[in-house]
Amino acid sequence: MMFKNSVKLLCSNFDKVWKLLVFHILSFALCAALLCVFFDYFARAFDTAFTDSTLNQMVESGTLYGSKLADGLTAVVDFIIIFMQAVFINVGIGIYFVLILFIVLPLLLNTGKIVICEMMYGYMSSCQKQSFTGTYLKTLRTSLVYSITKLFYSIPFNALIALSLWGLTRIQNDAFDYIMPLAIVIVPALLMAFKETFNAGWAPAQVVYNQNIFKSYAIGMRAVLRRGARVFSNAFIIFLLALVLSVVLGLYAIIIILPIISPLFHIFEMVMFFSSQGMRFYADADTIITPKRLEEVDRIEDAKYII
Repeated sequence: MMFKNSVKLLCSNFDKVWKLLVFHILSFALCAALLCVFFDYFARAFDTAFTDSTLNQMVESGTLYGSKLADGLTAVVDFIIIFMQAVFINVGIGIYFVLILFIVLPLLLNTGKIVICEMMYGYMSSCQKQSFTGTYLKTLRTSLVYSITKLFYSIPFNALIALSLWGLTRIQNDAFDYIMPLAIVIVPALLMAFKETFNAGWAPAQVVYNQNIFKSYAIGMRAVLRRGARVFSNAFIIFLLALVLSVVLGLYAIIIILPIISPLFHIFEMVMFFSSQGMRFYADADTIITPKRLEEVDRIEDAKYII
């Protein structure tokens, strides 16, 4: 039901997809502008990596045909490694690149998450529509604190996901080439679902209860653990569908999927939190969802958290 209600809310609030997409485009454009200071340097590093990794020989469209997919994924990972090595020939420029790509960009993108959750809180609680810009300015201080904290909190999860992808492409075995499509979909989907389970209640709790960042995380985790298996399974299904479509349809599918998957997860987190807390919410203008009350989903030992 969480997935179904999330999709229903996504459809009834599709304007937020476009608003978040514009915000993401502006965030990427700002970071690209900052990187353009060393455009020639990065262009040479890109050309070197593109040639040496044999990425130029790979087709752009995705396919589930074993060896071709395995070669393509290996070429992508090799490209990233060679590109980073070329960038860090000049250590100062390399550090600048990392700061912009892995610090500034995630900070900007994460501020948008609080904005969407705040807008969804208004809609789900009272069917209220809010402007993106006004909500962004209103929540900017909270968003920045959340973004900075989450940036460092996510490092172990992101490192584990990156390491798993690197490890899969390092396996040299002809038989594994035909298992690669399955592994490259299931392993990252499991790890990303695991990460989502530990993050799903954080932003909603911050928005609904307006507590400090650490208290909000504790409230959010209690909400997640009430329906932990459902949260993990729903997150896994969403990631699995997104990855399968990306592998099957290739680059063009990613261009379509990415703008939708981000707001879908923000909405999914709000639905999970409302449902776990036993809070009624609007799924659309004519439908109100009534989850089980909090005391019906809590265990006896958790009863102290009701008050």
